[in-house]
Order: sequence, then C-alpha cells, then structure tokens
Amino acid sequence: MLNVAYFSNQFATAQGHGITRYAHEMYKGLHKFDDLAIRPVAAWSSLSSERLSALQAETGLELVKLGRRVTPLAWHYLDVPTLERLIGGTVDVVHAVSLGYAIATRKPYVVTVHDLGPLTHPEYFTNTKPWIMERSLRQAEARADAIVCVSQSTADEVEGYLGAHVADRIRVIKEGVSPEFFAPSDMTCLAGLDLPADDVPVILTAGKISPRKNVQGVLNALKLILDKIDHHLVLVGGAGWETEAVLKELDDSALQSRVHLLDYVTNEQLRALYRRASLYIHPSLYEGFGLTVLEAMASGVPVITSNTSSLPEVAGGAGLLVDPTDVADIAQAICAICTDAPLRDAKIAEGLARAKLFSWDECSRELRDVFADVGR
Repeated sequence: MLNVAYFSNQFATAQGHGITRYAHEMYKGLHKFDDLAIRPVAAWSSLSSERLSALQAETGLELVKLGRRVTPLAWHYLDVPTLERLIGGTVDVVHAVSLGYAIATRKPYVVTVHDLGPLTHPEYFTNTKPWIMERSLRQAEARADAIVCVSQSTADEVEGYLGAHVADRIRVIKEGVSPEFFAPSDMTCLAGLDLPADDVPVILTAGKISPRKNVQGVLNALKLILDKIDHHLVLVGGAGWETEAVLKELDDSALQSRVHLLDYVTNEQLRALYRRASLYIHPSLYEGFGLTVLEAMASGVPVITSNTSSLPEVAGGAGLLVDPTDVADIAQAICAICTDAPLRDAKIAEGLARAKLFSWDECSRELRDVFADVGR
C-alpha cells in the first residue's frame, strides 16, 4: 500500500472548475486503486462548515494546523515543518496537485503543473503573484522526483523555462472528461438564470473574465455579424480582471439585448448550459489545457477555439480553430457554424469522438504509475 499525501487547496474551495475539477476527478480516480491510500490535504478551505464537514467525512480531507497565512510563509522561508509531520501517520509520496505553495517535505515528491502563465505570459495575469509560482517551480526543479504536465504545450514551457536538465522527470498526463458530460442534463436547474427564451439559439463561453479568456475578442466579433445570425451570447464564470472593459463593451446598444452575463454557476448548471448551447466558443489567448473545450464536445456542442498554446492539442481536428487575435477570423468561424448546418453536424460528431479519447480513469491510472515509480 502506497500512502499519498494529496495536497490541494482547490480541493477544499467553494467555487472553481479548472484545477478544482482536476483535483476532485483525479482523487476519485486514484481512490479506486486498492494499492493506494490517498490523503487529501489543504492549508485552508472556503467551504461552509457544513460542506467542509461533509467533504471531510467523505474523503478524509485534512487541514494543516498552521492555517492559510502561516503555512506558505513557513514553507517558503523556513522549509519546515514538513507536510508529513503536520498530518502524521505514514506518508510515502507527497503530491502537489498544482503549483501553489512550495511544500516542505522530505518524501518522494510529485508536482502537477497546469500552466506557467504568470511567468511566461504576465500580460494575461496582471492580478497574480508570480513569485509564488516561481518559488514553487524552482522547488520542483530542485526536489521533485516527477513533474506532471497536463499537456505537451505545458511540458514544453516547463522545459523551456527551467532547462533541458528536467526533461527526464517530466510526465505528460492529459486531463479527462467526466462521463456525466456525455449524458443528458436536467434543464430545470437553469430556471432563474438570465437566459434568452428557449427558442433563441445560444453561443456559450465559460471562464472567469480575464485578459487571456479574450471575451472582448468575442464581443467585437459578434458586433460584425449581429445582422447575420439570431444567436445570443451567454458569458459564464463571473467577474475577473477585465470586467470593467467588458462592461464598457456592453454599453453598445446593439450588444445589450444579445449578451447575457452570468456569474459562477454550479457543475449541474454548467452541464445544462452546454446542452442548451448551439455553439461553444473558447478563443483564449493562452491555456495550459482548456478542459471546457472537451466538456462542450462531450455535451454535443460544436466548438470554436484558438490555434495557440495547448488548444489545438486538445481540440485536434474536431474544433474549428481560429486566430484569437483576429476578430474577423473569429466572426467568420461563428457565422460558419451558426449558418452551415452540415458543418455544424460534422463538428458535433467529430467533437463527441474526440472527447471520448480523454478519460479521468486513464489519467489517474497514469498518475498512479508515477507514484509507484517515485515511491519505490
């Protein structure tokens, strides 16, 4: 039996899809193996006391005693106390589920890297603290027995940033799609959301508003084709660092009646929104993976996404790829999917086939093999 301390603050947060989804899906997959004992650990939680108690009862989640403020400072400046000492019991491997804190540990150490955006593309991450990621990455360089990257694009970034000497420790394990996205949704959960009438076709884009999500690019593209399509745009994810600029774009009277700005939605509502959509668009300027592209494909929605970073790797030929910096290119792709039924049907079929190639069970199986390798 291999005992794995599974450190993830996102595992214990109230909101979040990307890394939070990864943390929970990988935990569920790893928990199925009889030769692993997975111990979720976090420094803090934003869950209500009731939800936190339920999660702890279900998964055995442990919160380290130093708390949210002291933990990163102690680990960053003192490199003590070790995680294994804080939680006690037997720990054979420590897994940092993302590049968050630089974790104090003397055990075999695995780190998952989702992206290096704040370090390699700081113009898209103006509201972050890149020194935290830098410190965590350098610790991984010095100590990690394996560096798991969620895409080849991310792996190339890690090697390019740190150097070729880490190449033999990098393992690419791509993310998966939960079976629930392939299944029909209960659409009643959408009641009360600011959505157009049921007979109005919808273009969906998901993700907290930020510069790299390129929401302004979508809005500017939509302006060019408002008279050519009947679709409304639904933005899901809530306010981020570029919200004021987006709201300014929405002052345009031509857009106001055609754009619906939603806040954070539950997983159930997100699945239903995919099913409600006629098109999913994700022209992000930068992504470490781009999980929503696969989730939309699994839901039977044609996808438009970017031809940059990891997104072509994820979408393959099943997505309609665009230059995210070219508003006319985005507009042309939207118009094509919305007005060409055979093209739309072809992209739906290709997307479903593509999404079936990505499985959380396979991801967790590959990660289990990494744990076994480093824990010997």
